[in-house]
Amino acid sequence: SPIFALIVLVGYVFGPQFGFAMGALTLLLSAAITAGVGPWLPFQMLCAGWTGVGAGWIPHPGSPRAQLAMATTFGALAGFAYGALMNLYSWPFVAPGTASDVGLYWSPMLSFAESVERYATFYIATSFVHDASRAAATALLIVIAGAPVLRILHRYRARAVWSSAASS
Repeated sequence: SPIFALIVLVGYVFGPQFGFAMGALTLLLSAAITAGVGPWLPFQMLCAGWTGVGAGWIPHPGSPRAQLAMATTFGALAGFAYGALMNLYSWPFVAPGTASDVGLYWSPMLSFAESVERYATFYIATSFVHDASRAAATALLIVIAGAPVLRILHRYRARAVWSSAASS
């Protein structure tokens, strides 16, 4: 989804709080427009919000090229992280019949290390390819459109006056 590139860039420029709001509200609006509302939506909003928060924590080097490189790298990593977090929503609940153990699914009898190993197997088998395409598309979109979007967002941030009602 191309929206992840915008969540990353907005979070990068405006900081973690605004990045969280951008991520969470973007997924809410997207779900409302595309009829994607369901029990998974709050978790999607939370994960997209965390993507915006993470982008807000990226260091800001002086060079615009370095900023673009950092945003691109984060966008690629966030594509994988979003998918891995989203899988945690359903992983404990998806399982075939309990007659056979195929080594993918969560069980309360597993140790922490076994759970991590099984989750890694589950992630690679179920969503790694999809997440890789999200990561690549996000990174590619940031490489293509990131520089002008970053300039616009930095310019807007410099011109915007932010004040709280308490300081008035």
